[in-house]
Amino acid sequence: MTGFAAWLASTSLSRTIVLYRWIWPLCEIIHFIGLTLVVGIAGFFDLRLMGFMKRVPVAAARDLMPFAIAGFLMNLATGATFFIGKPDQYIDNLAWWAKVFCLVLAGANAMVFETSVGARAIVVGAGEDTPPAAKVVGAVSLASWLGVLYFGRMLPYIGGAF
Repeated sequence: MTGFAAWLASTSLSRTIVLYRWIWPLCEIIHFIGLTLVVGIAGFFDLRLMGFMKRVPVAAARDLMPFAIAGFLMNLATGATFFIGKPDQYIDNLAWWAKVFCLVLAGANAMVFETSVGARAIVVGAGEDTPPAAKVVGAVSLASWLGVLYFGRMLPYIGGAF
């Protein structure tokens, strides 16, 4: 994979990201805002699925998810910018791969929710408890997003080639 990282770092796009020193900090700000939207809103929804905040109907909590998706798209764009700008910083980094694993887990878990659990959970009204399967989906989602947050923050510290 290091050949790929070397090739990517040699592209004009990668050199531009590094050359214009304002791009990286701007992307950090946008990435943080996106992360706040994702973890805040998805976390709220996950907690409701897990049975907390029963005064809130599940459908009302889910109504906020477009903002979480917008945050995810912000993070996808800025994360790609980071990766393209300095691929060698990520490609051999164990924390980055753990973060990617948590992202894939969160995506697969969302797919499970949408294809099997969601229809039963969305109709749960205020004061009602969610089905056990929804509680599991909520817990896996919350854990995976916290893993994304943790491993993203640990990139400079865990780091290193593996």
